[in-house]
Amino acid sequence: MNQGKQEQLLALAKVWRDALMYSMRQWAQLLLAEGKLPRWLDAKRFGMGLSQRQWDSVNRQTRAALDSWMRLRQDEFRRIVNDSTLTQEQRIALHRINKRMAWWERSDDDGHRLARRIIRHLRCRVPFPDMRRCHTLSMDGKIADIQNSVASSRYARWVKVSTLTKGKPMYLPLGDNMRLEGQLMQPGVRLANHLQVNIHDGRIDAHVMTVQPAATPREYGETLGLDWGCKTMFATSDGRLLGIRLYQWLQERDKELTRLGAELNHARIPCHKSKRYRALNRRIRSYFTNEVGRLLNKLEREQVRELVVEDLDLRALRVSRRMKRIISRAGRSAVKRKLTRLEQGEGITVTTVNPAYTSQTCSKCGNVGKRNRRTQATFHCTCCNHRINADINASRNILARRSRKEGWRRIGRTQILSTLRKEHEQRCLSHAERNAAQSTATPRPSRTDTEVKIISGIKYH
Repeated sequence: MNQGKQEQLLALAKVWRDALMYSMRQWAQLLLAEGKLPRWLDAKRFGMGLSQRQWDSVNRQTRAALDSWMRLRQDEFRRIVNDSTLTQEQRIALHRINKRMAWWERSDDDGHRLARRIIRHLRCRVPFPDMRRCHTLSMDGKIADIQNSVASSRYARWVKVSTLTKGKPMYLPLGDNMRLEGQLMQPGVRLANHLQVNIHDGRIDAHVMTVQPAATPREYGETLGLDWGCKTMFATSDGRLLGIRLYQWLQERDKELTRLGAELNHARIPCHKSKRYRALNRRIRSYFTNEVGRLLNKLEREQVRELVVEDLDLRALRVSRRMKRIISRAGRSAVKRKLTRLEQGEGITVTTVNPAYTSQTCSKCGNVGKRNRRTQATFHCTCCNHRINADINASRNILARRSRKEGWRRIGRTQILSTLRKEHEQRCLSHAERNAAQSTATPRPSRTDTEVKIISGIKYH
C-alpha cells in the first residue's frame, strides 16, 4: 500500500470514528426514550462527509456493539435477580422483562420500576460502549467489494473501498496469506464480502472475513469440565492443569506495567498517550489470546465431544487492578470467541453452568464449606478428608453440574447452597448425625455473659 492510499484510509478512519460516536448516541437515545431499539436508523440527515452506504456500515457496527453490551447486561441482570431476596412473583416478572430486554419500556408498574433501578446500577458499573476507543472499521460489501485480480500477477485479490471523495474509490491489494488460503481449501469455506481494517498508532492491518458452514455436532468422544483457575489457565475434570506458567508471566508483566505507569505519572504524561504503554498492553492481550487458542486447540485435537464451562470471572486473579482490566478485556472475549469457533467449526458442544460454590464443594461427598479450601491450591474436605487440587476439584463439580436443570443457571446462590447441603446430609449420614448431636448438646454460655479476666491485677469486664 503506497503513501497516498494510507493517507486516504487514515482520513476515512478519522471521520469513521466520529461517525461511530454519533451513531452510538443516536441508538442510545432511542433505546432510553422508546424502551427498545428500532430495526434501522435513517442516516440521510447525518452528513459528516459519509455516503448513505458508508453510514449503513457505521450504524451496523455500532448496533452490533450495543447488542453485545445488552446481552452481557442481560446475564448480569439475571444473576442479580436470582441472588436477591425478592418474592417468587417479583422474580418471575423481572425475568420476563429481562428476557425481552425491556428495561426502559414505558410502563409504570412495580416490575418495570425495579428493572429500571437494576439496569441503572449496571449501567453505572459498565456504561454504553465508548466508540472513541474503537480502532476498527467494519466494512460490508456495499463499500468494500473484494475482487479477484485480472491483470496483476503480484496480488491475487483487490478490495474496492469507497473513500470520502464521491466517485473515486480506492483499490487495496491483498497480499498472500497462507492461513487464509488454507481456510479456503477446506470444503464449504468461502470469502465473505466483508473487510475489517484495524488502525493502531498509524499502522494499518486489513483482514478479509470468511464464511464457514456450521459443523455437525460430534457424536463421539468424552465430556470434559473446564475450570478457570487462579494458578493455571484451565483445569480439566480428568486431572490436567493447562497453562501453568501463564500467571507467572502475567505477574512479571504486571510489575513492568505498574513501574511504567508510575514513571508516566511522575512525568505527568497520561498513560493512553504513551506508545510504550500501549505497546505493552497490546503485547499482554496478544499473548493471552494466543495462549487461549493454543490450549483450546490442544483439547480440540483430542476425542472431546462436549466442554462444560463456567461463566468466566476474572476478579479472583492476584494481579493489580490495571492488569485485571486488561485481562478482562482480552481474556474473557478471547475465551468466548474461541469456544464459539470450536462449537461452530469443530462441532464440539459447549455447555455453560452456574459456577456458584463449585470451588467450595467436595467433588467426592458433596460437602460445602469455606474451610474445605483453606489454601488457594489445595482442597481438603472437612467431612470425608478428601485431598485434591482445588482447580481440578472445581472442574469436576462443573462437570457434575451439567446434569442439573439448565446447569442451575436460572437459580440463585442461596437456593444452590441450600440444595447442596440437603443433598450432602442425605448422602452422608454421619455428617447429619454429627450436626444433630451438636444441636442437642448442652449450649455454650452466651457471649453476653459477664466474664472477668485478671491480668496483672487489672479487671476486664
